[in-house]
Amino acid sequence: MSLPQVPVWPVRGLGVVLALAACDPAVTSSPSMGDVLTPLAAVVLAWWAAPPLVRRPVQYSARKAALLSQHRNTVFAVGCVVLAAFSTPPVWLASCVTALLLTYLLIVDACAAGPAGIRQLRSRHIPLTAYGASGLVLFAAFAPSDGSTWGPAVAAVAVCATAYAVGTALWPRQPRGTAAPGSRDESPTE
Repeated sequence: MSLPQVPVWPVRGLGVVLALAACDPAVTSSPSMGDVLTPLAAVVLAWWAAPPLVRRPVQYSARKAALLSQHRNTVFAVGCVVLAAFSTPPVWLASCVTALLLTYLLIVDACAAGPAGIRQLRSRHIPLTAYGASGLVLFAAFAPSDGSTWGPAVAAVAVCATAYAVGTALWPRQPRGTAAPGSRDESPTE
């Protein structure tokens, strides 16, 4: 059985855009060397790490370079989050980074999982739940907390929605009328 072809160029382009947005490359009138090197390094790393890994190596190596290569999609996503966390982006840029990161993660997971991942991505409730939960968390992150009473309530709803999205993604639903594997049938067969 052959593995499906993975669209490398669109995902690589999405990764480069995500890395640039996470760097917040607002160039001032006199950019310093760090203002240029950070986005350039992020683009180079995104070019290497963003394409989805479909087949993970069976043999595990203790070498750090091999581990980095095996888990480069995860390291890339975490690196983008860390880059965005070190800056204080405006709300519109944080929204763009959130949407780009979630899109990247959904596409990479769908490519890596094969036909089951594609079916999961095509179902409406999982991507909508993920985007909705991310929007609530983003809203809670930028909600004013200076003496207002609704900030903690929004944060609690955002955490609950995120937990629901994670639960929806991790525990696939069984079609009605089928028993879960390993469960007992209620009627005896004797």
